[in-house]
Amino acid sequence: MQNNNNNNKFILITIILVILLVITKSQTTSKEEFLSKIDQYLLEDSLLLLNNNGEKEYNELEKQMIEQIYRDALKRIKNRIVEKAIQFNPPTYNQTVIDAFSSKTLLNPQQNLTYNPYDLQNLNTTLNDSVCGVLYPNENDRSTYYLVNYTSAEEAESAGAFITHLHNCGYCSTTKDLAMYMFHFDLTSPIRDCGIVSFISYEASLDCIQHSAGLTYNCAVIWLYDALNTRKDCLDICLYDWIMHVPNNVPANSTILNPCIQCDEDKSGPIFKLVAGRTRRDSGLLSAINRPPNSIYNITHYYY
Repeated sequence: MQNNNNNNKFILITIILVILLVITKSQTTSKEEFLSKIDQYLLEDSLLLLNNNGEKEYNELEKQMIEQIYRDALKRIKNRIVEKAIQFNPPTYNQTVIDAFSSKTLLNPQQNLTYNPYDLQNLNTTLNDSVCGVLYPNENDRSTYYLVNYTSAEEAESAGAFITHLHNCGYCSTTKDLAMYMFHFDLTSPIRDCGIVSFISYEASLDCIQHSAGLTYNCAVIWLYDALNTRKDCLDICLYDWIMHVPNNVPANSTILNPCIQCDEDKSGPIFKLVAGRTRRDSGLLSAINRPPNSIYNITHYYY
């Protein structure tokens, strides 16, 4: 028993020393070089025990155990570095920024949304890595702008545009709607209440969304259609969550959506994202619904 304990301790010490050796050797390299070195190690058939300086001979079982623990440790090290590099803490915006975006005039507005996109059959809701950009015709006068689709962030920046959200522009891509998304940390509650009004009148529900959330007409329309579709597909689930006051996330401090919001995400979300264009996550904005940090687009809005 004592020998087994000593062997286990020696194995753990060996693992720690090898990991420290990798890190120490990489202290003078860049982060990219360090990550590349980890990738090279992980591609090797056998990482360890090629040369142990004669200190100890390992049996095959010990070799396999150390090998697996070591690989797992390197993967965790890599993930921590990558996650830290991509971690994005979305800022909040003051009233000056909100007012500036709200007052701009869009020079190429879309025609009004006169149909319910949820009635369309076989609608392709696949989203690519395109971006929607705000392009000022006069850089010295940012009171007017165009919304332009670009195939990539690099293309938008090369054209002198400011990325306003991930994916193509849609009915909620205006800077007015951006301002309202900034202003209302919680859009779920007011639009849910306005959606309930749709039991009595669609027109009143639409007016409610415009006046309560301050959204542009077409953005309010797609929000209404989203609410109607969620009511059709998720009513029983959502009634229970509303009556029981289930929080947006369950547990409350997690990123797990409650059943109603998850149903809306699954049943109504894909078409909403396609038609609306702008979502809070794709605009780099926090909301009253906790989302995984890596699902929030890394973008800020200081081009007002």
